[in-house]
Amino acid sequence: MKTQKILAVLVITTLISCTKTAEELIEQSEKNMQDSKVDLAIEDLQTLLKKHPTDSLASKAQYKLSSIYLNWKNDPEKGYEQLELIIKKYAGSVHGEQALDQINEFPEYLVNKAESLRKQKLLKESVAHLMLMIGKYEQHILSSKAQYMLGDVYMNDFRDFTTAIQEYRKVLEKYIGSDQEPHALFMIGYIYANIINDEKSARVEYENFLEKFPNHELAPSVKFEIDYLGKSIDQIPALKHITS
Repeated sequence: MKTQKILAVLVITTLISCTKTAEELIEQSEKNMQDSKVDLAIEDLQTLLKKHPTDSLASKAQYKLSSIYLNWKNDPEKGYEQLELIIKKYAGSVHGEQALDQINEFPEYLVNKAESLRKQKLLKESVAHLMLMIGKYEQHILSSKAQYMLGDVYMNDFRDFTTAIQEYRKVLEKYIGSDQEPHALFMIGYIYANIINDEKSARVEYENFLEKFPNHELAPSVKFEIDYLGKSIDQIPALKHITS
């Protein structure tokens, strides 16, 4: 009996939701967002789009969906899909123009969002944004930065040094001539020298650096690293005071 009552309530609730106007569904979604009921807000907007596809509020609902996926769910792929739908279905509308602007600025958004998520320690989400940036906009001017950031996240946040080297090396392979290339090469040598303690590999990477970038600002640091490969701090005159 109790189960039947619960089912009856659910059916009634569903029927009430289906009979709501577009305006009521928008208001309900906003109330759910205020209460941090994000998934319910998404359902409200999806119901509006299904039941009232030609209503004047439909483009607003679609735009709100994109905003929720981008800013609340941290799901850039679904957010981008919603932006594309807005442009396709509501071209010429205010929200259509806003969506077009966002798509044009999406590479910058992905990199900035990845940085923000990283500061919040939402590392998996940050990586997802960087991966989408690299995969979707490989030729964009910011892609080399995104690739370097990916290596940096694995190096300093995940402390996964093998993957960090792999991601840094992709900068060398895919973004020759970029500002990030010498920094990525330096970091590969640094990981080998100071973390993995592979002196032979470190020397190879550092010598490669000096051959490619003899006048780079990091060159003195590379020469210092080579001079003292395998040495402990108390064996390095310039650093000996640290242990004394």
